[in-house]
Amino acid sequence: MPSQELDNIRDNPDVGTQHSDYVFCDKSSTNFKRILKEYQFELTVEKSEAQLLWLRKSFKRHLKKLLPHQLINHFPNQSIMINKGRLGNNLRQFEAWVRVERPQSISLNEFYPETFCLYKEEDRERFFSQLPDIDSEDNLWIYKPGNSSSGRGIEVFWRTDALRHRYASPEKRPKGDYEIVQRYIQNPLLLNGRKSEIRVYWLIASLDPLLVFLFDEGTVRLTTLPFQLGDYDNQLIHITNVYQQKRHPNYDPNAVLKWSFTDLDRYLYDNGHVDETNYTATTLMPQIAERLTYIARASHGALQIGYPRVGECFGLYGADIILDSDLNVFVTEIQKGPGLSYDDAIKRRVIPPMMSEAIAIMLEIRRRRLQGLPLQQLNSRKRFQWMIKDTESPTEPAQQLAQ
Repeated sequence: MPSQELDNIRDNPDVGTQHSDYVFCDKSSTNFKRILKEYQFELTVEKSEAQLLWLRKSFKRHLKKLLPHQLINHFPNQSIMINKGRLGNNLRQFEAWVRVERPQSISLNEFYPETFCLYKEEDRERFFSQLPDIDSEDNLWIYKPGNSSSGRGIEVFWRTDALRHRYASPEKRPKGDYEIVQRYIQNPLLLNGRKSEIRVYWLIASLDPLLVFLFDEGTVRLTTLPFQLGDYDNQLIHITNVYQQKRHPNYDPNAVLKWSFTDLDRYLYDNGHVDETNYTATTLMPQIAERLTYIARASHGALQIGYPRVGECFGLYGADIILDSDLNVFVTEIQKGPGLSYDDAIKRRVIPPMMSEAIAIMLEIRRRRLQGLPLQQLNSRKRFQWMIKDTESPTEPAQQLAQ
């Protein structure tokens, strides 16, 4: 928020004081509304009196209508992270800067599977040129539409004829998407023989200064069928997305598709993968935080594009994590509005406390801004762990990326 807007609010006692911790959410945000009521937040149906706006849809038209006292749960240019193609392109550009300016930092290829943006001609040519002369199952890839969610449109493949044909001429290429191919992790950590994926939740609370948090617990998703290389069209083997699992014609309703972090800790210790009983807290989450810090730094400049002149933005995101058989940690995707339903015991343990604390943090940050107080000491922060706590604007390059 510009300093002039803050001064206007401080000088006008009617602004800010009459908007005491009210939250507005649109009609489609039923799970969010249920959490607000459970944790006794004040809801309002009037956007103008709300401090915090939580919108699932059509948020861009509200950005220019924000009032000085308001927060909204989206950044205008958040697709720099949640669009798979833009994320991959942005990270690769940032990596070039990191290797020169911060060579001791974690490198991109340590945590982000090799990715090619098929919508970019140069990247597409690089992908096809690096393929072996003869297709082989030793060279597995996963195709992802850039703007899809819930596992839609994902394909695991090693035969490249169909993909070559799809991009052979301009009229055959997908229109308006940021599709990618990503190297498939062929040796994933198996839990009782099944492929697994971890979902964690993180909060970008401010861009100036940059303040980023990671919630201390996530969920573990598993496939229905035991993992094996082959049968790549079978999503019950290769795709952990619960929505895709449940809609598969051969889905077993008795299959256990989710674990808690406690379950994961117990399994890893009992099966000799780790020597510590609390691996997720002491080892895994710090490694995830390091990787998400890299992504937040890489995205920081681009997230400021289109930022509203009045009001503030924040973002609550999911991150999908895959561990390989050596417990190397890979980030595969960033999700907006990350699955806030909690119709099972595993998610009930995570989603309501995570959401309620995120909202409490944002409301406290908003009050501290208005009062001119430091933002780095928050009473409402309990389980969200600091990832980035800048006291001033960082020195990373402002990446003004249009694609």
